[in-house]
Amino acid sequence: MRDVFLRRQPILTRRLDVWGYQVSASHPSFVQPPPALSGSATHPDPSEAEARLLFDALAEVGLPALVGDSIALIELSPAAALAAQDFLAGLATPDRLIPLLTLEPPPDRQLLLDAIAALRSHGFRVGTAGVPSDEVLQAVTRTIDLVAVEYSRANTRLDTLASHLRAGRALLLVTGIEDYQAFDRCREQRVTLFAGTFLALPRPVRALRAPTSRALLLLLARLQDPEVEFSELEALISLDVGLTYRLLRLVNTVWLGRRRIESVRQALLVLGTRLVSAWVTLLLMADIPDKPQELLTLAIVRARMAELVAAARGRTSRESAFLVGLLSVLDALLDQPMSDLVAALPLADELAAALLHREGELGLVLDIVLAYERGDWLRLPASGLRPSLLSSAYVDALAFAREIESALAA
Repeated sequence: MRDVFLRRQPILTRRLDVWGYQVSASHPSFVQPPPALSGSATHPDPSEAEARLLFDALAEVGLPALVGDSIALIELSPAAALAAQDFLAGLATPDRLIPLLTLEPPPDRQLLLDAIAALRSHGFRVGTAGVPSDEVLQAVTRTIDLVAVEYSRANTRLDTLASHLRAGRALLLVTGIEDYQAFDRCREQRVTLFAGTFLALPRPVRALRAPTSRALLLLLARLQDPEVEFSELEALISLDVGLTYRLLRLVNTVWLGRRRIESVRQALLVLGTRLVSAWVTLLLMADIPDKPQELLTLAIVRARMAELVAAARGRTSRESAFLVGLLSVLDALLDQPMSDLVAALPLADELAAALLHREGELGLVLDIVLAYERGDWLRLPASGLRPSLLSSAYVDALAFAREIESALAA
Protein backbone atom coordinates (compact mmCIF):
# COMPACT_ATOMS: atom_id res chain seq x y z
CA MET A 1 0.00 0.00 0.00
CA ARG A 2 1.21 3.52 -0.78
CA ASP A 3 2.12 6.02 1.95
CA VAL A 4 -1.36 7.22 2.86
CA PHE A 5 -3.45 7.30 6.00
CA LEU A 6 -6.79 5.64 5.27
CA ARG A 7 -9.55 5.37 7.85
CA ARG A 8 -13.25 5.13 8.48
CA GLN A 9 -15.57 6.42 11.20
CA PRO A 10 -19.00 4.98 12.00
CA ILE A 11 -22.23 6.85 11.37
CA LEU A 12 -24.71 5.76 14.04
CA THR A 13 -28.48 5.78 14.34
CA ARG A 14 -30.46 6.94 17.34
CA ARG A 15 -30.24 3.36 18.67
CA LEU A 16 -26.45 3.35 18.13
CA ASP A 17 -26.61 0.86 15.29
CA VAL A 18 -24.20 1.43 12.38
CA TRP A 19 -25.89 3.24 9.48
CA GLY A 20 -22.70 3.63 7.45
CA TYR A 21 -19.09 4.82 7.60
CA GLN A 22 -17.34 7.95 6.44
CA VAL A 23 -14.11 7.07 4.61
CA SER A 24 -11.23 9.53 4.39
CA ALA A 25 -7.59 9.57 3.33
CA SER A 26 -4.65 11.84 4.02
CA HIS A 27 -1.03 11.94 2.93
CA PRO A 28 1.71 12.57 5.54
CA SER A 29 2.70 15.72 3.65
CA PHE A 30 -0.80 17.16 4.11
CA VAL A 31 -0.31 18.69 7.55
CA GLN A 32 -3.94 19.37 8.38
CA PRO A 33 -6.52 18.80 11.11
CA PRO A 34 -8.28 15.40 11.27
CA PRO A 35 -11.07 14.76 8.73
CA ALA A 36 -14.54 16.18 9.36
CA LEU A 37 -15.99 13.34 11.42
CA SER A 38 -13.10 13.22 13.88
CA GLY A 39 -14.29 16.21 15.84
CA SER A 40 -12.32 18.91 14.06
CA ALA A 41 -13.85 22.36 14.12
CA THR A 42 -12.93 23.07 10.52
CA HIS A 43 -13.94 21.64 7.17
CA PRO A 44 -11.18 22.46 4.68
CA ASP A 45 -12.17 22.28 1.06
CA PRO A 46 -10.57 19.06 -0.20
CA SER A 47 -8.02 19.98 -2.84
CA GLU A 48 -7.66 18.24 -6.17
CA ALA A 49 -4.56 16.46 -4.82
CA GLU A 50 -6.44 15.22 -1.75
CA ALA A 51 -9.35 14.01 -3.85
CA ARG A 52 -6.98 12.16 -6.16
CA LEU A 53 -5.26 10.63 -3.15
CA LEU A 54 -8.58 9.34 -1.83
CA PHE A 55 -9.59 7.96 -5.22
CA ASP A 56 -6.24 6.21 -5.72
CA ALA A 57 -6.41 4.67 -2.26
CA LEU A 58 -9.98 3.47 -2.76
CA ALA A 59 -9.11 2.03 -6.17
CA GLU A 60 -6.23 0.10 -4.59
CA VAL A 61 -7.96 -1.12 -1.43
CA GLY A 62 -11.63 -1.17 -2.48
CA LEU A 63 -14.54 0.11 -0.44
CA PRO A 64 -15.59 -3.37 0.81
CA ALA A 65 -12.25 -3.71 2.61
CA LEU A 66 -13.12 -0.59 4.60
CA VAL A 67 -16.87 -0.74 5.09
CA GLY A 68 -17.95 -4.29 4.22
CA ASP A 69 -21.57 -4.21 3.08
CA SER A 70 -22.30 -0.87 4.75
CA ILE A 71 -22.86 2.53 3.17
CA ALA A 72 -19.74 4.64 2.56
CA LEU A 73 -19.68 8.43 2.75
CA ILE A 74 -16.83 10.38 1.17
CA GLU A 75 -16.34 14.13 1.43
CA LEU A 76 -15.46 16.04 -1.76
CA SER A 77 -15.60 19.57 -3.07
CA PRO A 78 -18.35 20.09 -5.67
CA ALA A 79 -15.67 20.59 -8.35
CA ALA A 80 -13.90 17.33 -7.45
CA ALA A 81 -17.18 15.41 -7.35
CA LEU A 82 -18.26 16.81 -10.71
CA ALA A 83 -14.94 15.87 -12.31
CA ALA A 84 -14.93 12.39 -10.76
CA GLN A 85 -18.57 11.40 -11.33
CA ASP A 86 -17.71 8.56 -13.72
CA PHE A 87 -15.04 7.21 -11.37
CA LEU A 88 -17.51 7.27 -8.48
CA ALA A 89 -20.03 5.40 -10.60
CA GLY A 90 -17.45 2.65 -11.15
CA LEU A 91 -16.30 2.60 -7.52
CA ALA A 92 -19.53 1.43 -5.92
CA THR A 93 -23.20 0.92 -6.64
CA PRO A 94 -25.33 3.98 -5.89
CA ASP A 95 -26.93 2.32 -2.85
CA ARG A 96 -23.50 1.87 -1.22
CA LEU A 97 -21.92 5.31 -1.69
CA ILE A 98 -23.01 8.81 -0.73
CA PRO A 99 -20.79 11.74 -1.80
CA LEU A 100 -20.82 14.65 0.67
CA LEU A 101 -20.25 17.98 -1.07
CA THR A 102 -18.34 20.47 1.05
CA LEU A 103 -19.91 23.85 1.74
CA GLU A 104 -16.88 25.45 3.37
CA PRO A 105 -15.40 27.49 1.87
CA PRO A 106 -18.74 28.40 0.23
CA PRO A 107 -18.83 26.96 -3.28
CA ASP A 108 -20.25 28.65 -6.32
CA ARG A 109 -24.01 28.09 -6.14
CA GLN A 110 -24.36 26.92 -9.74
CA LEU A 111 -21.36 24.58 -9.40
CA LEU A 112 -22.98 23.01 -6.33
CA LEU A 113 -26.27 22.50 -8.17
CA ASP A 114 -24.48 21.06 -11.20
CA ALA A 115 -22.55 18.59 -9.02
CA ILE A 116 -25.75 17.47 -7.29
CA ALA A 117 -27.53 17.00 -10.60
CA ALA A 118 -24.62 15.06 -12.12
CA LEU A 119 -24.33 12.69 -9.17
CA ARG A 120 -28.07 12.13 -9.01
CA SER A 121 -28.07 11.30 -12.72
CA HIS A 122 -25.83 8.34 -11.81
CA GLY A 123 -28.33 7.25 -9.17
CA PHE A 124 -26.37 8.47 -6.13
CA ARG A 125 -27.88 9.90 -3.03
CA VAL A 126 -26.05 13.17 -2.34
CA GLY A 127 -25.24 15.03 0.87
CA THR A 128 -23.55 18.23 1.97
CA ALA A 129 -20.89 18.75 4.65
CA GLY A 130 -20.77 22.04 6.51
CA VAL A 131 -23.28 24.44 8.01
CA PRO A 132 -25.57 25.47 5.13
CA SER A 133 -26.67 29.05 4.74
CA ASP A 134 -30.38 29.78 4.43
CA GLU A 135 -29.84 30.43 0.73
CA VAL A 136 -28.18 27.04 0.21
CA LEU A 137 -30.89 25.30 2.24
CA GLN A 138 -33.61 26.79 0.07
CA ALA A 139 -31.74 25.82 -3.10
CA VAL A 140 -30.90 22.20 -2.27
CA THR A 141 -33.25 20.94 0.45
CA ARG A 142 -35.41 18.95 -1.96
CA THR A 143 -32.52 17.59 -4.03
CA ILE A 144 -30.12 16.27 -1.37
CA ASP A 145 -30.50 13.34 0.98
CA LEU A 146 -28.22 14.19 3.90
CA VAL A 147 -26.80 17.26 5.64
CA ALA A 148 -23.70 16.74 7.81
CA VAL A 149 -22.85 19.48 10.31
CA GLU A 150 -20.23 19.76 13.05
CA TYR A 151 -21.72 19.80 16.55
CA SER A 152 -19.42 22.52 17.86
CA ARG A 153 -20.37 24.82 14.99
CA ALA A 154 -24.09 24.13 14.66
CA ASN A 155 -25.33 23.21 18.14
CA THR A 156 -27.29 26.45 18.49
CA ARG A 157 -29.05 25.79 15.15
CA LEU A 158 -29.80 22.08 15.47
CA ASP A 159 -33.48 22.51 16.23
CA THR A 160 -33.94 24.93 13.31
CA LEU A 161 -32.00 22.71 10.93
CA ALA A 162 -33.86 19.57 11.99
CA SER A 163 -37.22 21.29 11.56
CA HIS A 164 -36.26 22.67 8.14
CA LEU A 165 -34.98 19.32 6.89
CA ARG A 166 -38.07 17.44 8.05
CA ALA A 167 -39.99 19.48 5.51
CA GLY A 168 -37.80 18.05 2.76
CA ARG A 169 -36.09 14.71 2.20
CA ALA A 170 -32.69 15.11 3.83
CA LEU A 171 -31.47 13.39 6.99
CA LEU A 172 -29.46 15.39 9.53
CA LEU A 173 -26.06 13.99 10.53
CA VAL A 174 -24.25 15.64 13.42
CA THR A 175 -20.51 14.95 13.60
CA GLY A 176 -17.85 15.66 16.21
CA ILE A 177 -19.99 14.46 19.15
CA GLU A 178 -17.49 13.99 21.96
CA ASP A 179 -19.62 12.84 24.90
CA TYR A 180 -22.99 11.30 25.70
CA GLN A 181 -24.39 14.60 26.94
CA ALA A 182 -24.00 16.03 23.44
CA PHE A 183 -25.44 12.83 21.94
CA ASP A 184 -28.52 13.06 24.19
CA ARG A 185 -29.00 16.71 23.33
CA CYS A 186 -28.87 15.92 19.63
CA ARG A 187 -31.43 13.15 20.11
CA GLU A 188 -33.72 15.61 21.86
CA GLN A 189 -33.41 17.89 18.83
CA ARG A 190 -34.57 14.98 16.62
CA VAL A 191 -31.24 14.53 14.89
CA THR A 192 -31.25 11.33 12.82
CA LEU A 193 -27.57 10.30 12.54
CA PHE A 194 -24.54 10.75 14.79
CA ALA A 195 -20.74 10.49 14.62
CA GLY A 196 -17.91 11.20 17.01
CA THR A 197 -15.73 9.79 19.74
CA PHE A 198 -18.50 9.47 22.35
CA LEU A 199 -19.17 5.80 21.65
CA ALA A 200 -15.84 4.74 23.19
CA LEU A 201 -16.56 6.55 26.47
CA PRO A 202 -18.44 5.31 29.55
CA ARG A 203 -22.04 6.47 29.65
CA PRO A 204 -23.03 8.21 32.91
CA VAL A 205 -25.19 6.40 35.50
CA ARG A 206 -26.23 2.84 34.49
CA ALA A 207 -26.67 1.54 38.10
CA LEU A 208 -28.41 -1.62 36.82
CA ARG A 209 -25.15 -2.74 35.17
CA ALA A 210 -23.41 -3.31 38.53
CA PRO A 211 -24.27 -7.02 39.03
CA THR A 212 -23.12 -7.84 35.50
CA SER A 213 -19.94 -5.86 36.10
CA ARG A 214 -19.13 -7.68 39.34
CA ALA A 215 -19.58 -11.14 37.84
CA LEU A 216 -17.56 -10.23 34.76
CA LEU A 217 -14.77 -8.63 36.76
CA LEU A 218 -14.45 -11.68 39.02
CA LEU A 219 -13.91 -13.89 35.98
CA LEU A 220 -11.63 -11.40 34.26
CA ALA A 221 -9.58 -11.10 37.44
CA ARG A 222 -8.68 -14.77 37.27
CA LEU A 223 -8.08 -14.67 33.52
CA GLN A 224 -5.75 -11.69 33.76
CA ASP A 225 -3.88 -12.74 36.90
CA PRO A 226 -0.22 -13.24 35.85
CA GLU A 227 0.09 -15.85 38.63
CA VAL A 228 -2.87 -18.01 37.57
CA GLU A 229 -1.97 -21.68 37.21
CA PHE A 230 -2.39 -23.54 33.92
CA SER A 231 -4.70 -26.11 35.57
CA GLU A 232 -6.88 -23.43 37.17
CA LEU A 233 -7.27 -21.59 33.86
CA GLU A 234 -8.20 -24.83 32.11
CA ALA A 235 -10.79 -25.66 34.78
CA LEU A 236 -12.17 -22.12 34.86
CA ILE A 237 -12.90 -22.14 31.12
CA SER A 238 -14.02 -25.78 30.93
CA LEU A 239 -16.67 -25.30 33.64
CA ASP A 240 -18.78 -23.32 31.14
CA VAL A 241 -19.69 -25.66 28.28
CA GLY A 242 -21.04 -22.84 26.16
CA LEU A 243 -17.92 -20.75 26.66
CA THR A 244 -15.72 -23.74 25.80
CA TYR A 245 -17.64 -24.39 22.58
CA ARG A 246 -17.47 -20.77 21.49
CA LEU A 247 -13.75 -20.54 22.32
CA LEU A 248 -12.90 -23.60 20.23
CA ARG A 249 -15.03 -22.39 17.33
CA LEU A 250 -13.39 -18.97 17.50
CA VAL A 251 -9.78 -20.15 17.65
CA ASN A 252 -10.33 -22.68 14.87
CA THR A 253 -11.81 -19.94 12.69
CA VAL A 254 -8.84 -17.66 13.29
CA TRP A 255 -6.37 -20.53 12.92
CA LEU A 256 -7.97 -21.75 9.70
CA GLY A 257 -5.61 -24.03 7.79
CA ARG A 258 -3.45 -24.76 10.81
CA ARG A 259 -3.61 -27.50 13.42
CA ARG A 260 -7.18 -28.02 14.61
CA ILE A 261 -7.76 -27.23 18.29
CA GLU A 262 -10.13 -29.72 19.96
CA SER A 263 -9.94 -28.97 23.71
CA VAL A 264 -9.25 -26.16 26.15
CA ARG A 265 -6.06 -27.91 27.24
CA GLN A 266 -4.86 -28.14 23.65
CA ALA A 267 -5.69 -24.48 23.08
CA LEU A 268 -3.65 -23.51 26.14
CA LEU A 269 -0.72 -25.68 25.07
CA VAL A 270 -0.69 -24.56 21.42
CA LEU A 271 -1.67 -20.88 21.76
CA GLY A 272 -0.38 -20.15 25.26
CA THR A 273 -2.21 -18.96 28.34
CA ARG A 274 -2.00 -15.24 27.50
CA LEU A 275 -3.55 -15.59 24.07
CA VAL A 276 -6.29 -17.96 25.27
CA SER A 277 -7.06 -15.53 28.11
CA ALA A 278 -7.38 -12.75 25.55
CA TRP A 279 -9.80 -14.79 23.40
CA VAL A 280 -11.94 -15.68 26.42
CA THR A 281 -11.90 -12.01 27.44
CA LEU A 282 -13.23 -11.13 23.99
CA LEU A 283 -16.04 -13.68 24.34
CA LEU A 284 -16.99 -12.30 27.75
CA MET A 285 -17.01 -8.76 26.37
CA ALA A 286 -19.29 -9.88 23.54
CA ASP A 287 -21.82 -11.10 26.13
CA ILE A 288 -22.19 -7.74 27.89
CA PRO A 289 -25.84 -6.76 27.32
CA ASP A 290 -27.30 -3.53 25.94
CA LYS A 291 -24.13 -2.20 24.33
CA PRO A 292 -23.67 -1.31 20.64
CA GLN A 293 -22.16 -3.97 18.40
CA GLU A 294 -19.82 -1.33 16.99
CA LEU A 295 -18.15 -1.03 20.39
CA LEU A 296 -17.08 -4.68 20.23
CA THR A 297 -15.92 -4.11 16.65
CA LEU A 298 -13.85 -1.19 17.90
CA ALA A 299 -12.27 -3.40 20.57
CA ILE A 300 -11.31 -6.06 18.02
CA VAL A 301 -9.89 -3.52 15.56
CA ARG A 302 -7.83 -1.89 18.31
CA ALA A 303 -6.59 -5.27 19.54
CA ARG A 304 -5.52 -6.52 16.12
CA MET A 305 -3.91 -3.25 15.06
CA ALA A 306 -2.06 -3.02 18.38
CA GLU A 307 -0.78 -6.56 17.83
CA LEU A 308 0.50 -5.69 14.35
CA VAL A 309 2.07 -2.40 15.47
CA ALA A 310 3.80 -4.20 18.35
CA ALA A 311 5.11 -6.84 15.97
CA ALA A 312 6.48 -4.16 13.61
CA ARG A 313 8.21 -2.31 16.45
CA GLY A 314 9.53 -5.53 18.01
CA ARG A 315 9.73 -4.24 21.59
CA THR A 316 6.84 -5.97 23.35
CA SER A 317 4.83 -9.15 22.94
CA ARG A 318 2.04 -9.36 20.39
CA GLU A 319 -0.21 -11.08 22.94
CA SER A 320 0.14 -8.23 25.45
CA ALA A 321 -0.54 -5.66 22.74
CA PHE A 322 -3.64 -7.55 21.58
CA LEU A 323 -4.92 -7.64 25.17
CA VAL A 324 -4.29 -3.95 25.85
CA GLY A 325 -6.24 -3.08 22.71
CA LEU A 326 -9.16 -5.22 23.85
CA LEU A 327 -9.20 -3.88 27.40
CA SER A 328 -9.01 -0.26 26.22
CA VAL A 329 -12.76 -0.44 25.53
CA LEU A 330 -13.72 -2.10 28.83
CA ASP A 331 -14.63 1.19 30.52
CA ALA A 332 -17.12 2.01 27.75
CA LEU A 333 -18.57 -1.53 27.83
CA LEU A 334 -19.12 -1.46 31.61
CA ASP A 335 -19.76 2.29 31.99
CA GLN A 336 -17.14 2.58 34.72
CA PRO A 337 -13.92 4.61 35.00
CA MET A 338 -10.89 2.79 33.69
CA SER A 339 -9.07 3.52 36.96
CA ASP A 340 -11.71 1.54 38.90
CA LEU A 341 -11.54 -1.39 36.48
CA VAL A 342 -7.74 -1.55 36.53
CA ALA A 343 -7.83 -1.48 40.33
CA ALA A 344 -10.23 -4.46 40.30
CA LEU A 345 -8.05 -6.55 37.96
CA PRO A 346 -4.65 -8.06 38.84
CA LEU A 347 -3.08 -6.83 35.62
CA ALA A 348 0.62 -6.87 34.93
CA ASP A 349 2.17 -3.50 35.71
CA GLU A 350 2.91 -2.78 32.04
CA LEU A 351 -0.74 -3.37 31.10
CA ALA A 352 -2.04 -1.15 33.90
CA ALA A 353 0.41 1.64 33.04
CA ALA A 354 -0.57 1.47 29.36
CA LEU A 355 -4.31 1.58 30.03
CA LEU A 356 -4.19 4.35 32.63
CA HIS A 357 -1.34 6.59 31.55
CA ARG A 358 -0.20 5.40 28.07
CA GLU A 359 3.18 4.67 29.63
CA GLY A 360 5.80 2.19 28.49
CA GLU A 361 6.08 0.44 25.15
CA LEU A 362 2.52 -0.95 25.44
CA GLY A 363 1.27 2.55 26.21
CA LEU A 364 2.99 3.92 23.10
CA VAL A 365 1.51 1.12 20.96
CA LEU A 366 -1.98 1.89 22.28
CA ASP A 367 -1.45 5.61 21.76
CA ILE A 368 -0.46 4.98 18.13
CA VAL A 369 -3.61 2.91 17.54
CA LEU A 370 -5.88 5.51 19.15
CA ALA A 371 -4.26 8.35 17.23
CA TYR A 372 -4.81 6.50 13.96
CA GLU A 373 -8.41 5.75 14.93
CA ARG A 374 -9.09 9.45 15.58
CA GLY A 375 -7.24 10.67 12.51
CA ASP A 376 -4.73 12.50 14.72
CA TRP A 377 -2.00 12.17 12.11
CA LEU A 378 0.45 14.56 13.76
CA ARG A 379 1.03 12.06 16.58
CA LEU A 380 1.93 9.18 14.29
CA PRO A 381 5.56 10.04 13.43
CA ALA A 382 6.38 8.96 17.02
CA SER A 383 5.60 5.40 15.94
CA GLY A 384 8.71 5.23 13.76
CA LEU A 385 6.59 3.29 11.24
CA ARG A 386 5.78 4.16 7.64
CA PRO A 387 2.24 5.34 6.94
CA SER A 388 1.82 2.46 4.49
CA LEU A 389 2.52 -0.05 7.26
CA LEU A 390 0.07 1.62 9.64
CA SER A 391 -2.64 1.75 6.96
CA SER A 392 -2.05 -1.89 6.05
CA ALA A 393 -2.31 -2.83 9.74
CA TYR A 394 -5.57 -0.87 9.99
CA VAL A 395 -7.11 -2.51 6.90
CA ASP A 396 -5.97 -5.90 8.18
CA ALA A 397 -7.61 -5.16 11.54
CA LEU A 398 -10.91 -4.29 9.84
CA ALA A 399 -10.86 -7.60 7.93
CA PHE A 400 -9.93 -9.46 11.12
CA ALA A 401 -12.87 -7.86 12.97
CA ARG A 402 -15.30 -8.97 10.25
CA GLU A 403 -13.90 -12.50 10.47
CA ILE A 404 -14.26 -12.61 14.25
CA GLU A 405 -17.79 -11.17 14.16
CA SER A 406 -18.83 -13.83 11.63
CA ALA A 407 -17.43 -16.55 13.89
CA LEU A 408 -19.25 -15.12 16.91
CA ALA A 409 -22.53 -14.91 15.00
CA ALA A 410 -22.32 -18.46 13.56
